[in-house]
Amino acid sequence: MMKRKLNAKFKKSMIPIVMMCVVFICASVYMLLTTSQIQFTNEREVEINSDVDYSKFIKKVKDGHKEDVKIDSSRVDIHHLGEYQVTYQYKKESRDLRIKVVDSVAPECDVKEGKVALNQQADPYRFVENIKDATQTKVYFDKDYKFNKEGKQTVQLVIEDEASNKTYKKTTVDVVPDTTPPQIIASNASVLVGSDISIESLVTLSDDFDSHPTLSIDKRNFDNQKVGHYQIELTAMDASKNKSKKTITIQVIDETRKDEKVVYLTFDDGPSKYTAQVLDILDKYHCKATFFITGMNASYRKYITIAHDKGHTIGLHTYSHKYNKVYASTDAYFKDLEKIGKLAKDYIGYTPKYIRFPGGSSNTISKRYSKGIMSKLSKMVEDKGYIYYDWNAENGDGYSNMSKKEMYKRATSSREKQIMILMHDANGKQNTVDILPDVIEYYQSKGYVFKAIDDSSIVPHQNVLN
Repeated sequence: MMKRKLNAKFKKSMIPIVMMCVVFICASVYMLLTTSQIQFTNEREVEINSDVDYSKFIKKVKDGHKEDVKIDSSRVDIHHLGEYQVTYQYKKESRDLRIKVVDSVAPECDVKEGKVALNQQADPYRFVENIKDATQTKVYFDKDYKFNKEGKQTVQLVIEDEASNKTYKKTTVDVVPDTTPPQIIASNASVLVGSDISIESLVTLSDDFDSHPTLSIDKRNFDNQKVGHYQIELTAMDASKNKSKKTITIQVIDETRKDEKVVYLTFDDGPSKYTAQVLDILDKYHCKATFFITGMNASYRKYITIAHDKGHTIGLHTYSHKYNKVYASTDAYFKDLEKIGKLAKDYIGYTPKYIRFPGGSSNTISKRYSKGIMSKLSKMVEDKGYIYYDWNAENGDGYSNMSKKEMYKRATSSREKQIMILMHDANGKQNTVDILPDVIEYYQSKGYVFKAIDDSSIVPHQNVLN
């Protein structure tokens, strides 16, 4: 009887142990079946713009090696901060890992000394140059400095990037009175009757200290519904209340009469040492012309402003005139165009909308670098608001070893009523300068007038061959 009781008690005490064993075995089997074959490290960050080996995040591969894992990192933009997903595939298992692109390096830069206007706020960017960082940066003073006393003062600048990395730099500023008014760079312009014009877009202001001087425009007498010449008075004022004024003329024009005999002289590839001579000849014969400028010959860029101020039209040609760069792609073309547009704006106050393709729209040399690019560009430039001009006459100065006699013959061969002649004022074009007076006299004797391109001009286009 006692033995039976002991056996019953023993069996009862074994139940929990057996249950624990069953649970343990089940858990072990479950872990065996569900544990990932890929184990990752705790590291989850990569440095921006770095070359990353994404296998470095793999700690262990069950029954395999890191090289056996297929990694898809296509969703990672290593050039921008943020969290991205990387997919790891091993046999039938696929696992996603979120990694973070970070920037742990503070900006580098140089600082310089400079002047600050008395009783004005200073622009901290004026004292920093050559900033190097993987992300966008901002520059500010470490505290609110007061520039209310003349003399030198030490300030500390903070250069901070998108990841909040900061670099601190000290420099010396000289607090001085501001007595110089803003400079107004502005252009005369023409507009077709009934069309709108943004006068603000014709004006650029610059000031020694004030980054944002104010502009006032007196256009009370301007009427774009009536043909005529209108004087527009511009007034600029900086933070020290210094003022400057300038008057420009807006010409409201009608469409060119179809029976009017007009020659549009156009000069490509300048400015150069010959541009001054061309301008003198145009002055002598009271002619206006158009200059499609380049970024070459920097020492002659002053003639961009001079030509513009004389009433000639400035158009855009190309900054580099290197076909292999300009026509490498549509993006490359517009980068070059934007660069020469910015140059023009620096000298005349606005970005011209009149352009001429290097080689003209019919050039086939572009095919060497990008097949079909001219067919694309001829549409794209118009979509962006530009107007491109080819020509329906030329003097042949683009060809080598052409005599002045032959150039004159070619330049005066057109019998059209509206003639746009291609010429060049680039280096090496002395023959163009020499025959220009004779060409002008010939057409004037035939009753032609010489005009610069404006919104009323003819727009000759040649056949696009690429």
